[in-house]
Amino acid sequence: MLASVGARTAPVPTPPPPLASGTPTPQDAGRFLSQATFGATSPLISKVQRQGFDAFLNEQFIAPISSHIAFVDATGVNPPTFQQTVDAWWTYAVSAPDQLRQRVAFALSEFFVVSRRPGSLGDQPGALPAYMDVLVKGAFGNFRQLLEDVTLNPAMGSYLNMLLNDKGDPNTGSQPNENYAREIMQLFSIGLYKLNLDGSLMLDSRGSPIATYNQDAVLGLAAVLTGWTWAQAGTPIFTKKATPDWRDPMINVASHHSPGAKQILNGVLIPAGQTADQDLQIALDTIFNHPNVGPFFCRALIQRLVTSNPTPGYVYRVASVFNDNGHGVRGDLRAVVRAILMDYDARGAAKLDQGAGHEREPVLRVTNLLRAFNASTPGGTFHIRRADVLLGEEPMNSPTVFNFFSPNYQEPGAIAQAGLSSPEFEITTEMTVTTIANYLNTLIYWASGISLNLSYEQILAANPTQLVDHLNSLLMAGNMSSVMRNTLINTITQIPATSSAGRASTAVYLVINSPEFVVDK
Repeated sequence: MLASVGARTAPVPTPPPPLASGTPTPQDAGRFLSQATFGATSPLISKVQRQGFDAFLNEQFIAPISSHIAFVDATGVNPPTFQQTVDAWWTYAVSAPDQLRQRVAFALSEFFVVSRRPGSLGDQPGALPAYMDVLVKGAFGNFRQLLEDVTLNPAMGSYLNMLLNDKGDPNTGSQPNENYAREIMQLFSIGLYKLNLDGSLMLDSRGSPIATYNQDAVLGLAAVLTGWTWAQAGTPIFTKKATPDWRDPMINVASHHSPGAKQILNGVLIPAGQTADQDLQIALDTIFNHPNVGPFFCRALIQRLVTSNPTPGYVYRVASVFNDNGHGVRGDLRAVVRAILMDYDARGAAKLDQGAGHEREPVLRVTNLLRAFNASTPGGTFHIRRADVLLGEEPMNSPTVFNFFSPNYQEPGAIAQAGLSSPEFEITTEMTVTTIANYLNTLIYWASGISLNLSYEQILAANPTQLVDHLNSLLMAGNMSSVMRNTLINTITQIPATSSAGRASTAVYLVINSPEFVVDK
């Protein structure tokens, strides 16, 4: 079932059938782990089978947090280099025990985007570990608190110009910067048009979309977001000469905050004469309580974890949990993550529907490979250089605030003609297909500072059928087509049986580069 386009009355989807009970199969466990972690491993597949989905989620929700700041601090280099910041991300993605938290934080980093691109944070690598920790710590908290933590983080402040955003001056005609005021609404919370709970557009009497905010709301919010600077001891100064503190939330200098009344979203009027924090709390509460937040945010998170084309019913069910976790709490992200991963469309037979699944982002293809074969490095740190060139994307290095790809991108041709979204295809080009394949070749076949453990696969190589079926379970959750399976078995059989390493490496390389692996269903 494809996504709903729009409606004048709010649709109420038909509830899905109940999920099957009983012990998860290896295929069920592998598919679940492809959504809840940076890649399935044989031990984790067995663990999920043994304890079930709920128990695994409960364990992950309370797992100790792996801190990016702690990682870079342990290097002894202050401030850290950008490479050390990226090393922290790769190392945690491959080996951190709090896999679900780190995976959700990565999804959040593609929603609440900051980037180290030149002209933004390119010269401030110390800003990014602290920002990633905000997302890591907030992944299972409340969306309202996360929205505030993101807003007051100096990396975001610098990236979208809230840091040192001064009040207007009637003598010079200057006005507060509108950048963050616009993006917090357009990209980080409610989007451009009013939505029904199932994510479809709410239409007016003429059948047209209804804007969520206007320029007056942007101007009013821009005035709210004035006077913020780096945290400082003593009397703070509102200038670039202040020593940057990238780890602590920004503080406000009252003399640089707009004191007048401000009209913001939904016509809410913030009274004059309040403190900057009072203004901010009202503004964030207003945004947080807008009915768009649930469907807008939940659709984005579903896209990053499960499928590019969530059904209206899927969005409706998860957004309903966002609105009320069952205990009267709005914005409970732990409940939202559970709802996404345990929904019928994630765990049931919906994977066979048109548009189900999503293309694995390039970095996820690499983490799936490294985790599946227990990759190791001499020092325990995964040091991957030039991922932006080799893979077409690099964590915390998006080209714009709109992420590496648009959530609504439609690949021209059959995908667009079917009305489907294919976000990751926007960075799938002839160049990236080639460079990614070459990089995966290096990881599998050549000494690159990262070693894969293919010893078990080499044992299975004596029987190509067993080897292919093992890789089907481990890497593809049993979704390999019979055509692909037969082709692989025949191909591996042609390699001399005496070359167990050659058989194993070739099989892994062919699977990891296959379209059926790249599109995760």
